[in-house]
Amino acid sequence: MATFNPFPAVRPVKNKVCLVPSYSYDRYTQLDINRMIKYNPFTFLNIIAKPYVRHLEPAKRHKAIKKLYNKFKKKRVFIQDSMPFYYVVRITDEDGTVFTGITGVASTDDYEKGIIKKHENTLTNRIKLFTDYLYDVRINAEPVLLAHKPSPELNEIYAGIQAEIPEYEFARPDGKVFEVWPVSSANLIRDIKKTFLQIPSFYIADGHHRVESSYQLSKRLQEENPYHTGLEAYNYFMAFLIDYTQLKLFPYNRGVKKLNTNNPNEFLDQIKKKFSIKPLKRFIEPQRGEFILYLCKNYYKIGIPSEFIQNGKTEVEVINEEIFNKILSITDVRTSKLLTYCDGKTNIKCLTRKINGGECKAGFFMPALTFDEIKSKADRSETLPPKSSYIEPKLLSGLFVYEI
Repeated sequence: MATFNPFPAVRPVKNKVCLVPSYSYDRYTQLDINRMIKYNPFTFLNIIAKPYVRHLEPAKRHKAIKKLYNKFKKKRVFIQDSMPFYYVVRITDEDGTVFTGITGVASTDDYEKGIIKKHENTLTNRIKLFTDYLYDVRINAEPVLLAHKPSPELNEIYAGIQAEIPEYEFARPDGKVFEVWPVSSANLIRDIKKTFLQIPSFYIADGHHRVESSYQLSKRLQEENPYHTGLEAYNYFMAFLIDYTQLKLFPYNRGVKKLNTNNPNEFLDQIKKKFSIKPLKRFIEPQRGEFILYLCKNYYKIGIPSEFIQNGKTEVEVINEEIFNKILSITDVRTSKLLTYCDGKTNIKCLTRKINGGECKAGFFMPALTFDEIKSKADRSETLPPKSSYIEPKLLSGLFVYEI
């Protein structure tokens, strides 16, 4: 059974909640960040992404971020709830899709025991970087996206809570609308916690590095604390939990910056040895068991032999193993600088621009996986390549802060 607890969030005051939260800074261009910082003194980017802060060495950067965060608290941009609450959040996408879930804290012990399941491996250097950041700054400002099996009991509880007027309701520039209901009732908190204890597993949908970093932080602080009890804040990390049937999955398309030959036809001939190739007059969405190759301003439908799929391989795994590894000699897709990624929600524009502009030589457009496939991999303790799926909803930084 899985543990999911309420916590006393630090969160924006009501009259500034539309100004404070941001997406993760790596979703913005530097020009966008500079504009937002200049014209919005309350954006969370003023804490984590000021240019002079980002260019400091790690220890000094972390110290500066903590100082800026405390400055926001001192100026009452942030306030802290006096008691542990849950926070029901409803996100309405620009196309009308609604995501409803709840923010609280999950257990690093559950992650260690495999109750919280992963489907991607992490990079050692990124884990060290994030762990050091958490150790120095001591805040979680962006919840990890965790998914769980459908629960009629939770749906009923959420429906009752959402019948009330939300404390926060605000729109983002991208058209998304966020509504928040803090759950302060002792009876509701008890019912929510009890319901989650009936759920056997959580699945990491987005945030593998943040979960692993939180786990490594908990181990480090346990060793430093001779009076460790297991109840300390560092034994938990902030998460947004959602029924996995609500998730929207898009592919992550791949661009290759350098081929193993200057002759595109030679590259196609190498692919033909294992795959079927059909020239296309225009781009079409790839179906399962195939992918679309963009090369020299031409599109090709590449069919994957059925034996790969029958052996449980996803399209992403086949491309990584049979093309990136065996043809292009890219031995580690997690760290290779020869690959670039564009989420499939932007359709073909992101990757075609990179190729037509000369940044990439070839593009691979993927079909979307299902969460059932991701879940099956996680249940078997197997992992997928990085960026196998682009999963929504995307959450905000600075809407809630968990102090460690």
